[in-house]
Amino acid sequence: MVELLLAKGAYVDPVCARGTPLHIAAGGGQYGAMKILLDHSADYNKMVDGVTPLMAAKDANSTECIKLLVKVQKEPMLKREITASELISLGSISLKKKDYVVAAKLYSQAMQLDPGDAVLLSDRSLCWLHMGYGRKALLDANQCRKMRPLWPKACRRQGEALMLLKDYEGASERFLDGLKLDPVDTAIEDALREAMKSLMTSRSTKAN
Repeated sequence: MVELLLAKGAYVDPVCARGTPLHIAAGGGQYGAMKILLDHSADYNKMVDGVTPLMAAKDANSTECIKLLVKVQKEPMLKREITASELISLGSISLKKKDYVVAAKLYSQAMQLDPGDAVLLSDRSLCWLHMGYGRKALLDANQCRKMRPLWPKACRRQGEALMLLKDYEGASERFLDGLKLDPVDTAIEDALREAMKSLMTSRSTKAN
């Protein structure tokens, strides 16, 4: 039926809530339907809500579908250049899945296309934090704050990185800066309280 409709000139890449027909076939592990769609030039790189057909196939754990999509993507990259917003979307998905290595790489690629985006620096700093890379996290956080000095989250990222580096005094100062910018931010308030507690404990230990 699919092949017949396509032969009669039906559009191969219509988008619905579940994506294109290729997304649906990939997500359902329907190798045959995928093959027909690809033979009729379906866009295997089309992204819908941050998801490509290959990602849908991976979520479905369909080895045959994954192999087929990888095979047709043997060209160096995509048919078109991927945009910064698409890279950010993919990075956000990886971040939610706690795949911090992939998320950091995607954010780094996005920065090459949009180097002036402070949010990217904040998000990549968070990735470094989760991976335990305090210095990298602090570098991104510092650059983020240079770009947006009045953004409370930039202060928070600085404080979080300094906490990881066990610079509790510096962390307390950065969290305090953030709280001054946004006095009702409970996350920063809690972080400041924890930093000051750690600072007092550290000083007490050194004194003994």
